[in-house]
Amino acid sequence: MKPDAIETLLRERDMSLPALGPLLAGEIDLSAPANDVRARLADLTKGTSLQARVARMDPVVARALLRQGAGLEPVPGGAALRQWIAANAGEWHGIIAPSVRDMPSVELELGGSVSDIAAASAAQDRKTAQRLYDAYMAREGARLGIGTWHEYRTVYSTDNYISVFDPAVRRDHHLGLDLFADAGTQLVLPLDGVVVEARIVDVRLDYGGVLVLEHAFDDGKFWSLWGHLSFASARRWKPGDRIAAGTAFCEMGDFEENGWWLPHLHLQLSAEKYPDFTMMPGVGEGAFLDIWGDLFPDPTPLIFG
Repeated sequence: MKPDAIETLLRERDMSLPALGPLLAGEIDLSAPANDVRARLADLTKGTSLQARVARMDPVVARALLRQGAGLEPVPGGAALRQWIAANAGEWHGIIAPSVRDMPSVELELGGSVSDIAAASAAQDRKTAQRLYDAYMAREGARLGIGTWHEYRTVYSTDNYISVFDPAVRRDHHLGLDLFADAGTQLVLPLDGVVVEARIVDVRLDYGGVLVLEHAFDDGKFWSLWGHLSFASARRWKPGDRIAAGTAFCEMGDFEENGWWLPHLHLQLSAEKYPDFTMMPGVGEGAFLDIWGDLFPDPTPLIFG
C-alpha cells in the first residue's frame, strides 16, 4: 500500500492505528522487533502528514496496536503473564512490611470524589495536596491509599495527552497501581529481580527516583517499574545487580525527590522490555484497554489477592 493511500484512508475513514493493522499486515512484519515495525511504518508514511505523528509514537505500543488490528495477540506472551498473575494472587502482599493486609486502606478516586487532591498535586501545591490528603485519610481511618490501575483521571487534560495513535481520544487512564503512604515507607521486593535501570529523573511531575527490575516467571520474563522513590533508592543499585525476594530495597520519596507528587509508589508491570523505560507511558487511552491489559497488566491481584 502506498503512503498516499494510507493517508487517504486515515483522512477519509478517520481510521485509528489499530484499524490500520489488517491493511498493513502484508506491508509490515508484525512479528519483528518494535523498533523495526515503527521504522517500516515511518517508511510507508514518509512525506505525508502522518510522518510527524509516527515519529512521536512509542514503538512498543504502536506494534501492539497494529498486531491487535491484524487479529494477532497484541503482545507476545501477554496472555501468559496475565495467567501467571492470576495464579499468584496475593503473593505480593508483603510489598510493604509486614503486609498490606495489616494496613487499613482506602481507594483514592483521583478522577472523581477526591480529584481536588490530584489537581493540587499536579499543580505542585504541596501544602494543599497534603492537607486534603491527610484530612481524607483521617476521615476514612486509613493508612494506605490506593490509586487504581486504569482509573480515569481528569488531571490529564492538557494537549500533551492527546493520543498520537488516535487523535480522537486522549491518554487519561492510569496504567500503574499507586500506593500512597508516608515518605520514607520501605518497599520490599516480592520476587527475585535483576536491576535493569536505576536513575533519578529530577524533573517536576516526573518519576524522581526510579528503579526497573527484570523478573522470571514460568518460561518467560516481565519487568516492574518502581517510580516516585527517594534519590537514595536509585543510587543504592546499578544495572545488573541481583536483588533477592524479601529485600527492603527502596523507599517512597518525599515531594522534593519524587517528582513533586504526594508520597506514593507508582508500580507498573510490563510484558515488553523497553530500551529506555523512562519512555514507557504511565497513562494511556481508555479506548485501548485490551492492549494495556496485555502490555502493562494490572498488578493489583498480586498485591491484594
